[in-house]
Amino acid sequence: MEIDWTALLVSLGLLGAAAALAVLEVFVVSFGLLLIAAVACAVGSIRYAFDAHEAVGWTSVVIIPVAALYVARWGFVRIRASRSAVPKSEIVADAGYRHLAERLAVGPGSEGVLVTPARPIGRARFAGGECDVQVHGPVLEAGAEVVVERIDGPIIFVNQAPS
Repeated sequence: MEIDWTALLVSLGLLGAAAALAVLEVFVVSFGLLLIAAVACAVGSIRYAFDAHEAVGWTSVVIIPVAALYVARWGFVRIRASRSAVPKSEIVADAGYRHLAERLAVGPGSEGVLVTPARPIGRARFAGGECDVQVHGPVLEAGAEVVVERIDGPIIFVNQAPS
């Protein structure tokens, strides 16, 4: 039995398409559709390889899965080395919202001085440092003494300090 060169060329073309789609799967987010197309091309390549010659078909049955493992390994190494695809930092138990007020030891009752006018948002200086505040009351000018009324999420509400 002689080799059918047309079937062999179709088999090699499908194998090339399978390799290109598998490599493209690493770079394009397709939710596995490119990988499914690559597997279909690889199966078609094996089918045409058997049409070309039985020995070529069995050779492709052995070589194609091994080549697929190497392409998959290369893709996983590339994804793991990517800075954008895989987060490198670790999420630990104390992860969550951290407020600047905690670092500056600012809480309800803390006193400070406005650095900028607060109409209604401004900046105030406390013993631990400066942070943005929101006036809960009338507009205050820079230099006004304020006291922290409450902290609601990221917002520090202040009022004018009693004289």
